Amino acid sequence: MFNEGKIKTYNEDKGFGFIQITENRKDLFFHISDFPNKQYPPKIGERLKFSIFNDNGRMKAIDIIRLDLRIEEKQKLSYQRPQNYAQISKKKRPQKNRFNFIKFLVGFFIFSVLLAILIPFLSGIYKRETLKRQIATPTERAPFSHSNSIPQYSCDGRIHCSQMKSYDEAVFFINNCPGTKMDGDGDGDPCEGQFR
Repeated sequence: MFNEGKIKTYNEDKGFGFIQITENRKDLFFHISDFPNKQYPPKIGERLKFSIFNDNGRMKAIDIIRLDLRIEEKQKLSYQRPQNYAQISKKKRPQKNRFNFIKFLVGFFIFSVLLAILIPFLSGIYKRETLKRQIATPTERAPFSHSNSIPQYSCDGRIHCSQMKSYDEAVFFINNCPGTKMDGDGDGDPCEGQFR
């Protein structure tokens, strides 16, 4: 059963006070822990509805309903709603001009990969086109001393004149094997000091 009353006294530091009951009974003890909406402190003269509980021989108010606070809360909420709605709508709106660093890094990485693929491809096309435009000129070969037989030589890693057994062998190596060091003056005649 609920009773009605008004707050007669309240000690904010200690968190308790007394309620004057409408039926002229003795003042009833209450504690702040039994109050709903504790963010609004109790006020003297505030109307309450409550149940009376016997706590080890001491009567106290529990299940407190704040009658005056409901009206105040409704008024405060009606004033706060537009402001809160405006704040919520601002939060939900996407920010159009905001710089996104992660998207920038991903875009830069993709652009770099595309460049790394395209540059060698395009430079290969350019080199092939320049080679196509060059005019082929015949090169003079050094004469073989054995004109009737095809030489039986192969590139086996020898690069110096001291490793050659004949002039024909040196000529084959200088014309067919890369990295030889047998033509010091660059005239196409190998090992001039050894075989001439």
